[in-house]
Amino acid sequence: MSWYKVTLPLKDCGINGRGRELQDAFMAIFMTYAGPLDAAMFSERSEDFEEVFFYFSPGAARIATTLIESYKAVPCPAPLRENVALAAGDADALETLLPSRDQNN
Repeated sequence: MSWYKVTLPLKDCGINGRGRELQDAFMAIFMTYAGPLDAAMFSERSEDFEEVFFYFSPGAARIATTLIESYKAVPCPAPLRENVALAAGDADALETLLPSRDQNN
């Protein structure tokens, strides 16, 4: 399985926006599946502050396929750990799912 990315306009990512809805819906699914360690959602703002990218690990795609597809996600490479924040998932997801560049060398 691959990573998936959802792109939303920044203006849709406020407290009651689509970004929050996506995060809350994924968290509900995550909890239903008892918090699998390989399932996480990460977020990153675009450099021009116009968009927010939401990344779903392969484990997240396994448990939340319907949700991810409903937001028109596209397959993508894993994001860089240094660029993202954990949006939903296990507290150690950054370290376990996205090793730092130093660990890859």
